[in-house]
Amino acid sequence: MRWLLRWLGRALVLMLVLVVGYVGWASWAWRDIPVSTLESRYGGPDLARASIDGVTIRYRLQGREPGSAPVLVLIHNHFLDMGMWDAWVAELSPDFTLLRYDLAGHGLTGPDPGGIYTVARDVELLAGLLTHLQLEQVGLVGSSLGGNIAFSFAARHPERTRALVLVNSGGLKRSNSRSGRQMPDWADAVFPLVPPVALKRFLRWMAADKSAVTPELESRFVDLFRREGNRAAELARLRQYETGDPAPLVAAIRAPTLILWGEDNPQLPASLAQRFAEALSSAPQVTLRLYPGAGHLLPLERPLASARETRAFLLEAVAR
Repeated sequence: MRWLLRWLGRALVLMLVLVVGYVGWASWAWRDIPVSTLESRYGGPDLARASIDGVTIRYRLQGREPGSAPVLVLIHNHFLDMGMWDAWVAELSPDFTLLRYDLAGHGLTGPDPGGIYTVARDVELLAGLLTHLQLEQVGLVGSSLGGNIAFSFAARHPERTRALVLVNSGGLKRSNSRSGRQMPDWADAVFPLVPPVALKRFLRWMAADKSAVTPELESRFVDLFRREGNRAAELARLRQYETGDPAPLVAAIRAPTLILWGEDNPQLPASLAQRFAEALSSAPQVTLRLYPGAGHLLPLERPLASARETRAFLLEAVAR
């Protein structure tokens, strides 16, 4: 019996040493990356900054000169950044003035000093950015969390919204929806230790078409996740997120709306697309398109097809 106790004791000590060693190594190996380093890596000459209510938002204004074409705002997925729209920018630039930006707690923008990451706060920051850039009326394209922000903005600011495009949009309550308040306190210690391989697997899980997840995309995803302050901001956003009942907001939208959805979306099932279409009871036009073989990262998985569908819809909508 004594030998067994000694063996168990040694095993426990060894496990403790390994855990402590891993925590120390991971804390150093996957430490925060300064924003200056990431801006030199991913910024480029067209990266701009605007201070909106204390948040330094990184954005790009591309395509046609403001005032010479309809303005289109591209709002990215949860966990990603404005780089997910690269292929769309190339396709839509001849016809639109394009504004894309990194949400608070994402990409190069980084955390909100006020620590608020609700959708209502995202809508306020977007309204402030548009006012700062003197962009009065816009078309809104939102993917995933960006869709939630886009339809919330369209409902609250109908006078500024010319058209709406929802891509795999979040916001509708599902049977398995959970409150972020259920996240345990120990997540704060564990989250910074999540290895890059796990982040890459999560990114691949979101895509039904795995060929869209390139090594370059994986590296960017991991790097910007490690942007100083982003991991703490992400936990705050997850804890503050509440699905609620958006039906009154969606029903209030009076802009023509296009719904694009990956038919094989593992995160938000395609059945939600029809629910959105039915909920948009006041919109003068609702068009729904499903993409077989595509998942949650539709602008990356079907970039040309989804961008061209969007262009055709918007050019018709803004011409009315």
